[in-house]
Amino acid sequence: MKGLDFMFISEFCRGIRLGEEASRIILDFRMEEEEYARLKQRFQTDCHSFFRQVTGTAGYRQMLLYLFARFAVDAYEEYRIREIEDNIYFDTFSDIRIWSEVCYRDYGEYGLEEYNWLQEHVRLQLFRLGRLQFQPIAYNGENLKVGQRLVEKHQLVLNVHIPEGEPLTPDEVSHSFRLARKFFRGIPMVYICSSWLLYPGLEQVLMAESNILKFQRLFYIYELNEASREAEQRIFRRLEANPNDYAEETSLQRAAKSLLNNGGRLGSGCGIYIPGERD
Repeated sequence: MKGLDFMFISEFCRGIRLGEEASRIILDFRMEEEEYARLKQRFQTDCHSFFRQVTGTAGYRQMLLYLFARFAVDAYEEYRIREIEDNIYFDTFSDIRIWSEVCYRDYGEYGLEEYNWLQEHVRLQLFRLGRLQFQPIAYNGENLKVGQRLVEKHQLVLNVHIPEGEPLTPDEVSHSFRLARKFFRGIPMVYICSSWLLYPGLEQVLMAESNILKFQRLFYIYELNEASREAEQRIFRRLEANPNDYAEETSLQRAAKSLLNNGGRLGSGCGIYIPGERD
């Protein structure tokens, strides 16, 4: 790797606040530039083949951490061309840090297991603006009226994602939506979200004034997935066949475990939020 690239990789690791051990994996990784170029080309032209090849390699989680850090560095040029601020660049790619920490928690090693999701970031199809991430997509549901607005199938909307981390306070959420309005000029401010945070049954396990429920109430929830176990995965950090095996370290875990043991469900929901419109 060229010296200048190496220095920027170092800056990248600092910018996304990657820990020392994970940073060393990236900085010390050895790969010929010709091999990197071949893998990047495969990623760009046939990502399924790319992932099959890489995940079939010993130590693939560390390799993916290295590769996505390089992909992110390569994406910086396009950020500059589009005149997107550095803070948005580093905030967006902080997902690499978040998912490397999840990998350590789940597998005992720094790397990446949630590799498919990070495609959106390096292709500049998703951006983190404040607390939330936004992704322009075509709405694929049926025509839906929200307040006085009609949301039509295939229209361009902004898909909202909630990364792990800081509290989801109303002020931070409002700030993110204001940033999105400025950043995505020309795109109607119609937000969709599919998440366990939008499951109405959370009212049974959360305090009425919880930040999660305040976020949920912004959305008109138009679809539920009762079979989803995303909430269990997020709350307990793992899935168990028997709810009795779940931990009870937090009040949320205790309430969720009690609900599940008594035949309740924790699914996920899909919702639409249009500022100024109420159902």
